[in-house]
Amino acid sequence: MSRRINTQKRALQLGALVAASCLALSACGGNNDNKATSSDAGSGSGPALTGTPIKIGYGASMSGPQASNGIAAKAVAHAWQEYTNNHGGVLGHPVQVDVVDTKNTVPGATSVAKTFLSDDSVDAIFLTDLVAEGAMVDTFKNTPVAVISGGGSSDILWSHVPGVFQDVTGSDYTIKAYVDQAKAAGAKKFGWAACAEVAVCQENGGKAMDYAKSVGLDTSGVQLASASATDYTAECLSYIGSKTDSIAFNIGYATGTRFANDCLQQGYTGKFSVINSGFSQEEFNKVPGFKSAGGTNGFPWWSTAAPVKTYRDAMKKYSPDGVYSSGNSTAIWSSFELFKKALENAKPADVTRQTVMDAMFSVKDETLGGLLPEPVTFTKGQPSKPVSCNWQFTYNAGDDNPKTIAPTQTTGNNGASGDLASNCSGY
Repeated sequence: MSRRINTQKRALQLGALVAASCLALSACGGNNDNKATSSDAGSGSGPALTGTPIKIGYGASMSGPQASNGIAAKAVAHAWQEYTNNHGGVLGHPVQVDVVDTKNTVPGATSVAKTFLSDDSVDAIFLTDLVAEGAMVDTFKNTPVAVISGGGSSDILWSHVPGVFQDVTGSDYTIKAYVDQAKAAGAKKFGWAACAEVAVCQENGGKAMDYAKSVGLDTSGVQLASASATDYTAECLSYIGSKTDSIAFNIGYATGTRFANDCLQQGYTGKFSVINSGFSQEEFNKVPGFKSAGGTNGFPWWSTAAPVKTYRDAMKKYSPDGVYSSGNSTAIWSSFELFKKALENAKPADVTRQTVMDAMFSVKDETLGGLLPEPVTFTKGQPSKPVSCNWQFTYNAGDDNPKTIAPTQTTGNNGASGDLASNCSGY
């Protein structure tokens, strides 16, 4: 009986959501160089959705030091929801994604997660909070609800708890990717700029120094970069004085753009190593002289492959103010698509918490045609296997799009071709 009541309630909620979305979309507009350039997402002429709504609770950091990640999550979630509901839903079910701010704090994220866990109408949980996620192990231990990564990176959570699903590169391999992409672009001496607000950023720097030495690069150590600092002249002069030619940004792009600008003004001539939420094509394009070796845990947004074009078109049509040119955004889209593919493959008679969990554990060697960096398999009772692959690129201010760095080897990667072919660390 409770399921029937919740179903009726959710149907009413979805009706209100669709009406509100229609009003919101009629008032939306605007575009910039990093928005999609076509609108082929379609008007949505699929069959009427007759199934009960599938409700996804999404905890995203829309305020706090890494707010840009959660703001992107909200835009992608809305675009995916609207595109999916206008193209047949999931097994004929409409989807409803409720995004709630986790505030980039452990108490905030814990409160949001517990609210979703206690709400029987929530069929799955997504999480995007790079500050809080590492402290969420106890919250999600023995979770009755599938918890799916929205571009998460903490191996403490994503690779240790069964029922928590990771499909992008975790932090240990991301650290290696910073080094690998710098070396692939010709770096000789590697330095690390760490976010001062999060202790793990500095810890990551130490690991990166060790790995850089193991692959033949000289190193110049770790410099802390506070997001509230007025300038980074001292840190830049230290790197210049040590002849560092690649500075890794383990900092958000808002801090990174200011750091890069200060270094370039002081005469720095090397590249910056950037990855995921530390890179914004739109913002770094505004920094004269900026040159980078980059990486993305989400699929390359500049690819001409049909599934990527669908993503870009959906973002323009349904979230025109959201930035599509971000690995954080593409990683979130691919996680939603993996959720959809898992249910479509499993074809449960009813979509419930349990059938969603079972569907996620049925995923075997899935790459989503190149939207995932390597074949992903989830095994019941076991945590997610760490992902060791991503995509590498170079990007300089003034470029229309990044330029893909071709894979140096194909062991373990996604088997795709062209821009979707991924690189792997640790092989």
